[in-house]
Amino acid sequence: MAMMKMLERMTSKCRLLTMLVALLVCMATHAASVAENDTTAHLLDEVSVVSFYRTNLRNTGTTLSRNDITMQNKGQEPSFIIARMPSVFAYSDTGNEYGYSYFRMRGIDQSRINITLDGMPLNDGEDMGVYFSNFPDLLSSMHSIKVENGANIDNNGAAGYAGSVNFESVDLLRDTTSSAYAGYGSFNTLKVGAEYNTGRLGKFAGHFKVTHQQSDGYREHAYNNSQSVFVKLGYYINDYHKIDLLSFVGQSRNGMAWVGATADEIAANPRTNGCTEAETDHYIQNINKLQYQGFVGEKTALTASLYYNYADGYYTFDTDNYMRRVYDLSWLTTDEIVRYDQRFHYIGGNAAAKFYLNSFVVTTGINASTFNRRHMGSNNLQEEILWDNTGYKNDVSLFVKGTYNYRWLNVGANIQYRHADFTYRGDKAFEPVDWDFLNWSVNARWQFTQQHSIYASATRTHREPTRSDMFGGEENFASLYTTQAESVIDYELGYNIALSNFIANVNLYYMDFSNELILSGAIGSNGQPIHTNAANSYRAGVELSAQYYPIKGLRLVNNSSYSVNHVRYEQSTLTHVLSPTWIVNQEVGYTIAGFDVAIAMRYRSEMYFDLANQYRIDPSLRLNLSLGYTYRNISVGVYLNNIFDERSYSNGMLGATQPLYFIDAPRNVFVDARVRF
Repeated sequence: MAMMKMLERMTSKCRLLTMLVALLVCMATHAASVAENDTTAHLLDEVSVVSFYRTNLRNTGTTLSRNDITMQNKGQEPSFIIARMPSVFAYSDTGNEYGYSYFRMRGIDQSRINITLDGMPLNDGEDMGVYFSNFPDLLSSMHSIKVENGANIDNNGAAGYAGSVNFESVDLLRDTTSSAYAGYGSFNTLKVGAEYNTGRLGKFAGHFKVTHQQSDGYREHAYNNSQSVFVKLGYYINDYHKIDLLSFVGQSRNGMAWVGATADEIAANPRTNGCTEAETDHYIQNINKLQYQGFVGEKTALTASLYYNYADGYYTFDTDNYMRRVYDLSWLTTDEIVRYDQRFHYIGGNAAAKFYLNSFVVTTGINASTFNRRHMGSNNLQEEILWDNTGYKNDVSLFVKGTYNYRWLNVGANIQYRHADFTYRGDKAFEPVDWDFLNWSVNARWQFTQQHSIYASATRTHREPTRSDMFGGEENFASLYTTQAESVIDYELGYNIALSNFIANVNLYYMDFSNELILSGAIGSNGQPIHTNAANSYRAGVELSAQYYPIKGLRLVNNSSYSVNHVRYEQSTLTHVLSPTWIVNQEVGYTIAGFDVAIAMRYRSEMYFDLANQYRIDPSLRLNLSLGYTYRNISVGVYLNNIFDERSYSNGMLGATQPLYFIDAPRNVFVDARVRF
């Protein structure tokens, strides 16, 4: 009977999938027949991979170019570059910018932020996390990073609750400069690497990069030692069609630092690490993607790709330390170090077609993937297997969206169907669970002058709980905490101005959640934050992004936000965890005759780190200085962070009897040099 019911459910879902796929095929066939007599050639770089999946009429995001990325890239994790954007802040376990880092957008963690590389999902299938520690020096192989605030349904993979981050790999025809680089700084931080770009060689082009980087971290035994290789090859069939092959391999070893320390411990020794030296990890991650891009005449752009993402590794867990710090000071000594082994395979494909039909632009696409991860725990004392289980996750989504331009008015609509299911195999099983979502968005933009425009949008999207949420922060299933999906309706209203020396965007948003999974402040035994469902909650605010160039060489850049983040929980109105009211990023820079100097201010207001709003992290204000000089093909840079040596906390967690904190690094410096050829 159970099998029959499952088949019935799958049959009804397949009908909808079949209808949408048929629509895709019919539209592509029609567009091809319309365009078969067109003769005007398109350059393949006119439509980036990101543009297939994004049609944002709001312009609430920021694009970092390859030059921007190169100027800011010191080998730090991408979280700290993304944190320059409105409503975003970043923090790390180690205290500096190397090792495990995290970022939050509008107070929402990165498992609820859609993160892709050339349209390929980077969020894993089970817990939807992205650990940039497993992608050493990813930034050096990027052409651009598109950061967009607000709920969206355009991309593949995890739901874009707070927004999306779209990494676009090197453009083989434009990013043709090769280079070697090296840098060294505080806490024994080192980065060396080289990249070689061939440019176009007949029908071929290639990018090759190798990197080694390491850091002791600010907190004791919170080191990072990692290497990576990135290869991208392109084959240009003709002016209309190309095939890319991308492969990345990263290896990372870390001293763990995901447990905080008490205020007294930090006062006695600021570098105190709440984890012990016995807690380490070692991961290898490999991503591969084969992608086609092309044009059918003038009116149809196509893309299709297959991808495979693999990770294998482990981390160790000091049971005595965790129990005493987080739960019970009287915990008896067991001398148990548990090893958590994990291995996943993530296989998928996507395809999209974009049709340019006079004033209409219609895009339709499909993404399908299957994910499985084995979790195994072993005891160092008895050398026994404590658990061995595997989670299986399937995901299928289809979308159709369109925009219409009429003079100064642009309107758009988007609808997406998404199915996800999760199956568990272990010593204690439960019935498979599945979710079906219908997501939508509508938006409009009025360009009332050449320099000024206003926009409005509404987006509805859903998201299933992660495996960690369902299991209450445990690696081995004991009881099911929730399978309930959460949803949000996001309303946005904004204004854009674009003058010759002044560009700005002001954006108002209101995000109305149902059954939002909110942080409690506790950490599970797998090191993941524990969430709980809240029936009613909202996040609202205003975001400002502005660039002003008053005179030649001088730039003033501001990315700021003000927000109110409330949750109705157990008859009380509380403030969301790790959701500051104010985030201000102000930069002043000046460039002349090869020299560049910039001072950046980073301010984050106070925020709570427990759901009861009893414990808070004080505001943080930091000033950073960067100096750079370029002479011909040689560039050198000096980066001084936390100029005034301010002491601040970046994060916190609940402890057994008192809160535990994570401290930011004091004043530190990094110096690097790059030679281009």
